[in-house]
Amino acid sequence: MPVNKLLVAGVKGQIGARVARHFAASTDWDVVGLSRSAQAGLPPEPDEDDTSSALPQREPNITLLAVDLLDAQDTKKKLQGVEGVTHAVYAARYPHSGGAPESVENNFQMFANFLSALEDCPTLRHVHLVHGTKYYGHGIAPGRTPYTEDLPRHDRPLFYYPQQDYLEETQRKHDWTWSISRPHAFCDRSVTEPRSITLLIAVYASILKELGEPLHFPGTAAAFEAQVQFTWLPNLARAVEWMMSEPACENEAFNIVNGDPMKWARLWGDIADYFDMEWTAGAAISLRDFGPTHTAVWDRMITKYDLRPSKLPDVVQWAYGDYVFAPQWDVVSSMEKARSRGFNERVDTIRMWRENFDRYRRAQLIP
Repeated sequence: MPVNKLLVAGVKGQIGARVARHFAASTDWDVVGLSRSAQAGLPPEPDEDDTSSALPQREPNITLLAVDLLDAQDTKKKLQGVEGVTHAVYAARYPHSGGAPESVENNFQMFANFLSALEDCPTLRHVHLVHGTKYYGHGIAPGRTPYTEDLPRHDRPLFYYPQQDYLEETQRKHDWTWSISRPHAFCDRSVTEPRSITLLIAVYASILKELGEPLHFPGTAAAFEAQVQFTWLPNLARAVEWMMSEPACENEAFNIVNGDPMKWARLWGDIADYFDMEWTAGAAISLRDFGPTHTAVWDRMITKYDLRPSKLPDVVQWAYGDYVFAPQWDVVSSMEKARSRGFNERVDTIRMWRENFDRYRRAQLIP
């Protein structure tokens, strides 16, 4: 019998889905997910530790509820019907394309409507808010690295700031607590999430190999020599559970990354080795332009290699790749605060990339 009820806003997004799946796997949690539409559930996915070629599928045990978070009345009405919520995770975003500026007004209003509808719930114990390294202005200019959670805010408009201010202000009137995670460059095992850098590079490399070309690094020479970091989303989900249950995390924000930053120059050679390709660097290209010009190649590859049917624009979000490769300086977050409070899990980034590539091949997404 579940002893906790988790409410996940943005359950069909990459982070919300992973967090919801993580908690739904435990008998201690009853999970309710909020999205704009509840008509289609979360897609089934391979078992976490699957190593077979059959890729057995499992359906997540998650109740879905359609809510328009921009509509305060709809949000309040729907959430009043969800009884016994003990924990909430907010991972929703107003729709935007990869790398494009996100609406401060709409994203703040969505969160404000969500929290206003939930704040007086008598069973509520904790609210978790998912943010990221945009908090430090990582995509705008070089900053003092490694980023620590106490760094001053960047001077550009960003919805993280009013969301956090509203969360802190609201919490002071109640007994529940809050936490915030700040991941970077999300990586997941899903084969249906287009905003995934590991999936994007797998498709990119497969197309270049089919054309007989080397693996071109799409960023600048400076970006190639800069340090980069990633967040393995199953590890983020474990960190969220830790933050919501550990008293030392109450009313605090934490960086959550793999913990082994490295230069693209180090990682790129390993990616090329996996695909048995030569590689080049120094001449930046636009991935946003690369995708549309190679749809015919992708269509031929699907037939040639008996890949799962797909349309290239649906498989990966090319603009997200341009966003990831844009910084020409180190983007490194400190994990010291999380480590000092008890979260000691680490992720081997090289192994993570290779295992994801293996998953994509077993799923017949790439040759």
